[in-house]
Amino acid sequence: MPWQPVYKNKKVCKNERTIVLLLGGSIYDDGADVSITNRRRRGDERFRTKQDVHLDEHLWQRDFRAIAEYFERIHATVWRSIPTSLRSSRHEAFQLITEFFQLDNNENAYERRTFVLYWGGHGLHNSGDWGFSVGGDITCQDIINAWRSRPVADNYNDMSSLTIIADTCYSGAWIEQLRTANIPRLAYQAASQADEPAYAVNDGNVPRSLLMRKFIIEQKYPIEWYIWTCRDQHPVYFCNYAETEDGEDLSAGQQRALVHGGPFYFFTVDYHWTSNSKMSTKERKVHLGKLSKYGVFIDNH
Repeated sequence: MPWQPVYKNKKVCKNERTIVLLLGGSIYDDGADVSITNRRRRGDERFRTKQDVHLDEHLWQRDFRAIAEYFERIHATVWRSIPTSLRSSRHEAFQLITEFFQLDNNENAYERRTFVLYWGGHGLHNSGDWGFSVGGDITCQDIINAWRSRPVADNYNDMSSLTIIADTCYSGAWIEQLRTANIPRLAYQAASQADEPAYAVNDGNVPRSLLMRKFIIEQKYPIEWYIWTCRDQHPVYFCNYAETEDGEDLSAGQQRALVHGGPFYFFTVDYHWTSNSKMSTKERKVHLGKLSKYGVFIDNH
């Protein structure tokens, strides 16, 4: 299981709470600075029908249910879940984010809280900002400002953590700005590097997001390695207070961090190990066994 409880002391766990806000974007861009082809590669968009769009909306609702159920299984509280739909509003989404962060107030003093913000909408090229069909976009600085506006921000009893999961194209572009912001107890998992799209693969598996599928499948059905469908997507993380796991195997294309207060494992994939169709040989099996210990991504193309 890639995300697992950090604190084994039950007394400490009683004073911890993980709260989740799941946000989706829009299927169509409606003239905004968002291109559907930059969101996910679904083939030639010119031949999409209304039936295709409504099916896509149905699939996003299904995917968000699966993601919400995952967080509930790891004993998190899903505060709101807003799946990707035909239209999305920047104002409505940011209002939800602000209200979500305002839950961290003096009434909950001395309770260790982790706020998990999941974004599964559009990511804008060159910035990784979150795009909407109406009202513009949400920037990294917008999220930073909203977090710093919490009632308990900068208080002596501020023990809360912020975890952002950006399951969107170009999401790695936020990392340097988050690093510069120097926010205590911050963890950020990006689905891809700054110059890469993120993929949703409709191959019958739920959810279609490759990033979330890794977490969900491993939690439900523990496996030793991952057949990664897309060799062009390399997840990357930033965390300013995690314990990074080092070692020969992890340095071979992958790093992983145990995020305290998350409580999750986040990961970076520099490249995908390739089997070269020789997995049946004894040497390859030994190598595969070592790599599987760390959940290595295997490109089987």
